[in-house]
Amino acid sequence: MKYLKIRDLTLRDGQQSQFATRMNNEQVKAVLDDYRQSHFYAMEVWGGAVPDSVMRFLGEDPWDRLAIIKEGIGNASKLTALSRGRNLFGYNPYPDSVIEGFCKNAIAAGVDIMRIFDALNDIDNMKSSIRFVKEAGGLADCAVCYTVDPHFRLSDRIKGVFTGKKIPPKIFTVDYYVKKAKELASLGADIFTIKDMAGLITPFMAAELVKALKNELDIPIDLHTHCTPGFGVASLLAAMVNGVDIVDTAILSFSG
Repeated sequence: MKYLKIRDLTLRDGQQSQFATRMNNEQVKAVLDDYRQSHFYAMEVWGGAVPDSVMRFLGEDPWDRLAIIKEGIGNASKLTALSRGRNLFGYNPYPDSVIEGFCKNAIAAGVDIMRIFDALNDIDNMKSSIRFVKEAGGLADCAVCYTVDPHFRLSDRIKGVFTGKKIPPKIFTVDYYVKKAKELASLGADIFTIKDMAGLITPFMAAELVKALKNELDIPIDLHTHCTPGFGVASLLAAMVNGVDIVDTAILSFSG
């Protein structure tokens, strides 16, 4: 029997999205015992805005944060961090020498899975992180950012016929995401994530995309979405029916 794996994002994306990433170390410590007993497949606890906010607004050391969580969780769940590829946890591109050292130290400090993405889905900006994470003994969870094409009304299309300005063809199709996923798999991705950070994926698209990915890939598929437009739960259910391996969640107070 196949089991659905759950990755909890409360201590990273949950608090980042709903609480401006202001949980301090003492607040994190207070919930670790409950999380350890929950035995989620994985917990995303580091990366994204966490290191920046921990230093900038809380005056704490982000490496201490990771050490505290690793001590509290142990091996009950895999710990995940979110990396912006060549930008790592920062806002500027870094050379390979920095990426290599950072990935090596992050894995040694307790990160089991590094989720790697590039905001423009430029896979060249992800290659170094994938290689260095795997060399350090971590799992490379490679993500492609989900978005949609502009919506054109019928009147726009009719106007285009008369003005000679054609409506541009769609870019962000199922085929687009499958091609990106296959390229990442060829680079050594251990997991592929559909990273829908804006909550735009519809239940229909979630079903079609997961089905297509499962037909083309041999690695686990993860769906990350939000409920901003209101159909996030329905999209997750559609993905589950069509064979998604992992879903991202957060506790109710930090979900959405």
